[in-house]
Amino acid sequence: MKRYFVALSFFAAALTVCLPLRSHALVNIQEVTSPGGIRAWLVENHTIPMLSMKMAFIGGAAWDPDEKAGLSNMVASLLDEGGGTLTSHDFQIALEEHAISLGFSASRDSLHGSMRTLRKHHEKAFALLRLALTAPRFDPQPLERMRKAILTGLARRGESPQAVASDYWFTKMWGKHPYGRIVAGRPETVATITRSDLKGFAKDRLTKRNLVVAVVGDITAAELATLLDKTFGDLAEGEKVKSLPPATQQAESGVWVKERPGGQTTVVFGHGGIKRDDPDWYAAYVMNYILGGGGLTGRLSDAVREERGLAYSVYSYFYPLRHGGLFMGQVATQNARAGEAMAVIHGEISRLASEGVTEEELNDAKTYLTGSYPLEFDSSGSIAGQLLGMQILGFSPNYIQKRNSYIADVSRAQISRVAARLLQADKIVWSIVGKPDDLDKLTAVTDVPVVSRGVKPSP
Repeated sequence: MKRYFVALSFFAAALTVCLPLRSHALVNIQEVTSPGGIRAWLVENHTIPMLSMKMAFIGGAAWDPDEKAGLSNMVASLLDEGGGTLTSHDFQIALEEHAISLGFSASRDSLHGSMRTLRKHHEKAFALLRLALTAPRFDPQPLERMRKAILTGLARRGESPQAVASDYWFTKMWGKHPYGRIVAGRPETVATITRSDLKGFAKDRLTKRNLVVAVVGDITAAELATLLDKTFGDLAEGEKVKSLPPATQQAESGVWVKERPGGQTTVVFGHGGIKRDDPDWYAAYVMNYILGGGGLTGRLSDAVREERGLAYSVYSYFYPLRHGGLFMGQVATQNARAGEAMAVIHGEISRLASEGVTEEELNDAKTYLTGSYPLEFDSSGSIAGQLLGMQILGFSPNYIQKRNSYIADVSRAQISRVAARLLQADKIVWSIVGKPDDLDKLTAVTDVPVVSRGVKPSP
């Protein structure tokens, strides 16, 4: 079993003050290239003796073979379970004794890694990271332990209305495209993943060509350059990850209901969206904040929560991926009022698409989105995460200084054009888990078919 590392209270306190920056504009990004050609972005900060690293290998769960769906996720769960001559137990003890936090995760587009360490243990931390990436053991005992944990997680996921509605929605939206699969895989595919599969993944997909690195903290550029070669130098050069086919909306507008006993209905809704490099991204981002991106504020929240008391929370967002994008949202409400909530959501999306936004709404959104941006840089870990994301998207280091100007430049005319382009209420795919009683209130405002998938028995 994995251990929680000592000194967590120290980390929690130190991370909040690790970079005493009054503005994100003061983040000084250095582009470091090692003698071996490995690149990283670095923000030095020597006021606290610790550092954070974020890394990613492009090509995540969507690149797994369908018959081995969940392979990326299983690799991520096992990379810190032993490396080189260190067994899982020895590896975890080494992390604990040196107060090192090291972990990995998989997403549709990437396999991510995260490391935090005190300055005095940074060489040990990088050495353990090197073993995890270049000589992972994938021993039988931890492999089977993690397989069992993943299968248990999938079973629990099947009992979560929110997860079931989301998974079913992605399946309908993407069809047979790899983006439609669950990152953790399916029970029948997870059961077939072998140690050879894991070794093959590490050899073929953990490569320097697909590596992105960001480091923040008490380390110099010269020191980092040396450590980059020591840590990642033994990885294969590899080839850039192959492109996936474009992911587009596969389902027609419809309401898919998975009936389940209980008093509440969970709804995931949305349709096709845009990728992050779309020229309309910033106008769409501001527009969605006004619609439903502000959590307990915005038009959806006002109409669904404040005016009608239909739900505690309703929200929407754009979800961009490397090869496609989505516009989606979620709400949970009483069975007796689910159709009413959906009709209100449909109406608000239609209204914004046809009428645009007010000057007051636009100014308020800009004020919040520009004013809150520095909060994305409130710790070494969050700054490293920002640097990593910028590199993955192909941005230059001065993006941080320019970002708020992109928000400030958005006009009402732009939002009106983008809303008419991107918000298509009559193309919404609705995925429902529960026993909604009033779907006629939705079908009264839009010509959308309703498909019921049967009742799931209580456990």
